[in-house]
Amino acid sequence: MFHIALKAGMAVAIALLLTTQAPAAETLTIEPPATAATPEAEAAPAAWPPGLLMDGLKAVGVGQGMESLGLRTYGYVEGGFTGRLSGGQKVLPGRLFDSLRPNNAHLQQFRLTIDRPYDAAKNFDVGFRWDGLFGGDARFTRALGMFPRSVNDTYDEYGDMTQFFVQTWLKTGAESGLEITAGKFATTHGAEVIDAIGNPLFSHSYLFNYAIPFTHTGAKVAYVVNPQLTVYVAAVKGWDVFEDNNRAWSEMAGATLSSKEQIGGHARTTLALNVITGPEQADNVSNYRTVADTLLTHWWTENLSQTVNFDYGTEQGATASDSAAHWYGVANYLTFICNEYVSPTWRVEWFRDPDGVRTGTAANYYENTFGVAITPLPKHPVLKNLSVRPELRWDWADRPAFGGDRFNQLTAGFDIIFKF
Repeated sequence: MFHIALKAGMAVAIALLLTTQAPAAETLTIEPPATAATPEAEAAPAAWPPGLLMDGLKAVGVGQGMESLGLRTYGYVEGGFTGRLSGGQKVLPGRLFDSLRPNNAHLQQFRLTIDRPYDAAKNFDVGFRWDGLFGGDARFTRALGMFPRSVNDTYDEYGDMTQFFVQTWLKTGAESGLEITAGKFATTHGAEVIDAIGNPLFSHSYLFNYAIPFTHTGAKVAYVVNPQLTVYVAAVKGWDVFEDNNRAWSEMAGATLSSKEQIGGHARTTLALNVITGPEQADNVSNYRTVADTLLTHWWTENLSQTVNFDYGTEQGATASDSAAHWYGVANYLTFICNEYVSPTWRVEWFRDPDGVRTGTAANYYENTFGVAITPLPKHPVLKNLSVRPELRWDWADRPAFGGDRFNQLTAGFDIIFKF
């Protein structure tokens, strides 16, 4: 499937390279890549999404009708490779998404989105979003009750619907409004996301893999107080749950506070606080799992940003002795936008799982990752959508958590992303 997807992506790229004109100006932009760079407005390529898929639909007379209704469709394909530089070629402990079959190429993600973003300038509007995911990563993102969660092989032929929700917008003032989301949606927790294009590095942190949920099914109500403050509450079925396993709901709440000062098109400082609590164990409504998440992002200059993510989690009755389990950690990201071609990121992290309930081995885990996001042809009408992210990563622990008596592992990897 990896080779089939790559061939399909190349065919689309070649066809559009021959027929595509410059894309139309973008007015609504959601989930831009974390490493996107726009050094000069007149030289920067058009924003994504939408992208080549909508251009192709317009070329055959379909896209204009979709656009008039506010509809968009877009996506990307990601292939990856992780090589183990120390140890054998077995599963990489602690790595989850890039753990299976090291030293082999993988189709990580083939994602397609269909959406209609609501227009916040209107007093009332309704939007929706659907995200379909295919590839090796879908093995781990599947919510309970939607697709089988346990499989016996390590290949990449898995599908998932990571998000499908309806959003209603009610404008309450010149700068305020109420956003109501109902359906299945990505979590508000953490510095990293499921979608590869939303992360600065190829591999994921321990916090993303083990400390927080991926998705929720339920309803969320967010109130935009002003451009600097948004608060929300939510009632959801739990962590990565579509069909509930205990007939109990979990509650979420949070807030995002941004500074008025802007730099390079961003708020100079942004602080996000999130908490989720509720029973997650099968047929049990009394043992609560609670996670508090803090995310602080600061732009030191127009090119240098720092993000610090702290998570603390606890769950009652989760250990072998039926006592409460705890886990917590912190990750620090530094990203420097050198230019529109290159953006390096350095991530350092500590994650403590003293009861082994999250990782399977009780230990303090550490990782040090350096990667570079490379856009080789940022001004080309088609190949501006191609990016490569090589990285070098060192994991270590205070106990032999990496197979046998190994206290550490060293890997090198990269992924290739093509957006359409």
